[in-house]
Amino acid sequence: MDLKKGVSAGIEISREYISVVELESGDREVTLKRCGSVENTSLLVNPSLSAGNIADEEKFKALIKNLLDSSSINSKYIAVALPDNSVRITFLEFEDIPAERERVIAMIKWNLKKTIPFSVDETVVDFQLIDTPAVENRLYRLVVVLARKTVLDQYERLLKECHLYPNSITPSSLAVYNLYHDTIVKPDLCALLSVSTDRIAVLIVKNGKPCFYRSKEVDDENEGLREILASLNYYQDVYRAMPAEIYLVNLRLGLADLKADLERQLGNIDLKLLNMADMVKGVNASMNIFSGAAGAALKAENEK
Repeated sequence: MDLKKGVSAGIEISREYISVVELESGDREVTLKRCGSVENTSLLVNPSLSAGNIADEEKFKALIKNLLDSSSINSKYIAVALPDNSVRITFLEFEDIPAERERVIAMIKWNLKKTIPFSVDETVVDFQLIDTPAVENRLYRLVVVLARKTVLDQYERLLKECHLYPNSITPSSLAVYNLYHDTIVKPDLCALLSVSTDRIAVLIVKNGKPCFYRSKEVDDENEGLREILASLNYYQDVYRAMPAEIYLVNLRLGLADLKADLERQLGNIDLKLLNMADMVKGVNASMNIFSGAAGAALKAENEK
């Protein structure tokens, strides 16, 4: 990851917690300057693709302001990681794509109009080109993020009313991927698992680029294990391949036995734990809760 020197801030909003970080980057090293979090936010944040996500806007704004004050974070421009359930992540392939970004977005909307649960006119689209035609792949491949405009507008408006100005918005799973990207680019095919007490996300990475994604809310560790295995088995059935290595990011305590359970189920596949402390100085092994906020902040820093 090519870092630019400077300070960047990120915030992750989820049903389980809201976390905020301020990072300092320079000379290929990232240091945590400040951080803070509030847990048990399920009554305040209700992630949804098609409806408003914040029921009590005044309480949400008060929480954000108090969190920033208690963390002594004064940055006004901030990168945002939103709940996966507030957006849709998908992968598309095209034989050809226009040079103009607006025309590519129009093509994406037309391609997905029958699968979006609301009008394409209400849809905000972002995409990244991850593959161009080559010997092995003769198609353009894109990772696409879709959101309903009213959902994004609510988050942006409330943050601005807290005197924050989002300079990028990223789904939480892709923010976590951004933080750990440099660690997982070496295997030809690997999986990044982000797990917490009520959600799992499976991101499969091929030749350093994401190629498959699935996120699911879960009630307990057994359901989390089943959903992870179902995701990996689905990928194997469709693409006739299984990741050689699996990287596990435990975003919250409560799934302590998941690594051992996965190792028993998956046999010889190499499974490794990832910790934010491996990527950011000034962090201890219990601070993975800040991974999404940090990954969002680094994405914004790289985009400057």
